[in-house]
Amino acid sequence: MTPDGARIAGIIAEYNPYHNGHLYQMRKARSTTGAPWCIVLLSGSFVQRGEPAIYSTAARAEAALRCGADAVFEIPAPFSTASAREYARYGTGLLSALGVSYIACGTEDASAEDLTLLAEAVDESTAAFRFTLREGLRSGLTYPDARLRAILLDLEQAGAAEQTLNRVRSALSQPNNILAFEYARAIRESGSRMKLVTSLRQGSGYHDPLLRGSFSSATALRQQLYSSGDLSSLTPYMPSAAAGTFAETLPLFPDAFCRSFRERILQFRHEGRDLTEFADITPDLSDRILRAELRCDSWNSLVNSIKTRQYTYTRISRALTHILLDITEEDFHLWKSVPAWFCARLLGFRRESEAVLSALKLSSSAVIISKAADAARLLGEDSPSLSILKAEAYAQELWNSAYFEQYGKRLPDYYRQQIIVV
Repeated sequence: MTPDGARIAGIIAEYNPYHNGHLYQMRKARSTTGAPWCIVLLSGSFVQRGEPAIYSTAARAEAALRCGADAVFEIPAPFSTASAREYARYGTGLLSALGVSYIACGTEDASAEDLTLLAEAVDESTAAFRFTLREGLRSGLTYPDARLRAILLDLEQAGAAEQTLNRVRSALSQPNNILAFEYARAIRESGSRMKLVTSLRQGSGYHDPLLRGSFSSATALRQQLYSSGDLSSLTPYMPSAAAGTFAETLPLFPDAFCRSFRERILQFRHEGRDLTEFADITPDLSDRILRAELRCDSWNSLVNSIKTRQYTYTRISRALTHILLDITEEDFHLWKSVPAWFCARLLGFRRESEAVLSALKLSSSAVIISKAADAARLLGEDSPSLSILKAEAYAQELWNSAYFEQYGKRLPDYYRQQIIVV
C-alpha cells in the first residue's frame, strides 16, 4: 500500500493479444479490491510460451492503457520467457516492491483462499519432495506431471483426504490455476504482504483454438490471425480500443524467426558446441536440438520435430527461444539472484492517472526507469539489473528486425522508444 493509504491492484500479463477476457479481469480486479488504480506488468518482446509476442511491446502496452490500465511496466525477456515459477517470482517481487496491495489473476476454478492454503501446505524444498520429483522425471513424465505427482504424494502423506487430492489434481492440471498457484507460492516465499485475488476465467478455455462467444482465448485469436491475417474478424472478441490500437500495426508470428534460429544452430554444429550453456537445456535436450531437421517450414513443425513425451511443446519452444536470445544458464542464475524490485521500466501511463506515478515513486523500493537510455546512469554500468534490461533490448531488436524483414517497416529501438501517454 502506498504511504497515503491508496490501494493499487497489479496484474501480470502478456496481452498476446488483448481481448475481452482481459478487460473483464481488469474490471473485476478493481471491483473486488476497491483499488482506485490498476497497473500492469507486461511481458516484453517474447512471451512465456517461448515465442515472440504477436504485437510489439509498445502496441500491447498502449492497448492495455486505452482499455483502462493506469500504468504499464515491462517484464524483460529473461523472465518473460522463464518457467512459470521464475515468471511468477519476478512478477510478484516487482509488484510488491512497487507498493502494490493486490495481485489479481484469472483462474479456471480455483479460489485465492484455496491456492494460498495449498501453497502453505506444500513444501517443495524437502528432500522427500525432490526425490519424488526426480523419480517422476526419470520415469519419463513431463516436469508439470512429475511435480503434480510429488505434490499429491506430499499431501497424501500429510493425511489429505481423497476428495482434497482429487480437487488439487484437477486444479493443478489447468494452466491459469497453475500460474495462480505459482503467484501464491511466490508471495508466501518472499513474505510479501500483497494479497492474491482471483476471478474465474470466462468463456473459452486457455488452449481452446476456436472462436466462440464473446470470450475467446488468446490462442484462438492468434490462430485466426495466423491463418487469415484479418484483424477485423476478431473485433467481436476484443474491446474496440484494443482493436483500434492493433489495427495501426501488423502481427508477427514465430515462423519469422525460423531462419535466424536455423543459422544459429548450423553455426553451433560447425563449432562443435553443445547447447547446455543456455537456460533450461539439459544434455539430452541439447542433443535432440542439434540433431533436429532444420528444413522445417514453420516454428510449430520445428518444435514438434524435437518434442517427446517428456518434453512438452512449451518447454521445447522456450529452450529454442533462449538459444535465439542468447540467454545462458550462467546469466540467468545471476539474474535470478538480483532482487526483482531493483528496477522497473515504465512503458506508459494514462494522463488522467498520472497521480499513480507519484504514489509509486513514494512507495517503491525499485528504481523506476522512464527512459531506457538513462538506465546505465541510474543503475550503474556494471549492474546486473542493467544487463537484464540489455537482454530485453536485444530481444526487441531481434523482434524489430524480423518485423522489418517481413513488412519493410522500421520500429523505434529499445533506447529510443518514447513513453506511451494516452
